[in-house]
Amino acid sequence: MSRRGLPLFITVSVLWGVPYLLISVALEGLGPVGVVAGRVALGALVLLPVAWRRGLPRLLRERWRPLLLLAVVEVAAPFTLIAVGERTVSSGLAGVLIATEPLFILALGLLWGKRGRLARGAWAGAALGFLGVVVLLGVAGAGKGAVLVSAAAACYAVGALLMHRLFRDVPPLTVTAGMLATASVPLLAVVAATEPAPQVTARVLLAVIGLGTACTAGGFTAFFALVSAEGPARAAFITYVAPVVAVSAGVLVLSEPVTARTVVGTLLVLAGAGLAARRPSATSTARLTMSPPSATPAGVCGGSRLPSGTERNEKGAP
Repeated sequence: MSRRGLPLFITVSVLWGVPYLLISVALEGLGPVGVVAGRVALGALVLLPVAWRRGLPRLLRERWRPLLLLAVVEVAAPFTLIAVGERTVSSGLAGVLIATEPLFILALGLLWGKRGRLARGAWAGAALGFLGVVVLLGVAGAGKGAVLVSAAAACYAVGALLMHRLFRDVPPLTVTAGMLATASVPLLAVVAATEPAPQVTARVLLAVIGLGTACTAGGFTAFFALVSAEGPARAAFITYVAPVVAVSAGVLVLSEPVTARTVVGTLLVLAGAGLAARRPSATSTARLTMSPPSATPAGVCGGSRLPSGTERNEKGAP
């Protein structure tokens, strides 16, 4: 990578690897929706000034319906699923499960895109990734929480497809600010109506601020800069580095255990995602319209990812 690209790559790897740790900390004093609402509202506030000058008012005025759909699928639903899942799932395991997004993108490409020739090993990758998820589901404490986090990865994949099809003509940062702003209002309303008063400590407050400003707003901004500097292909490696950061952060900060089952499952998921995300060779005469990720979120910050030809990742953000 270039001198500019390498620091950006490291920055995005950290910003999209630590959200799962910060979510775990924020849950100590907030409900799951409260954590999501806090990070989304803060992320929107940080990005709005820039996005406003890049056509956000027009986007909100003319395309609010598809933007609302994207806000639900790419932000509100997966962020909430991750937060609820992390009540029982370790932060490191959540980061690894989000890396299954390329597997869902592969499946969606077959269902919604033009059927074409797949890269060699794509289905082997899907099988490996699925096996890795099965292995991880057996990790102590995973259970239903792991299923919810995996569902969040599927949401990121659907969101990537929607963004690719509905917002290809809009700057990615503008779309990101728009969907965060759109999602923040109903999320805050749900928190006020359903969740008890938060038990905010300095530790919880710092976690939410970090999630919203650094991981969400800063992570997206750094990722777009990385794509500009290195292109989407190299930026795609974020998909495989961020989970390693998530596991490492959980072990170092929260002393989360790492068992042999966790290591094996993680390696299977990353290997499967890598194979599934490969594109057909240049000699292929046909390829999927919906190709695997350009790079996501996730969770996002998450992270989410987009097909080739766009500048947005993938999961998702977490």
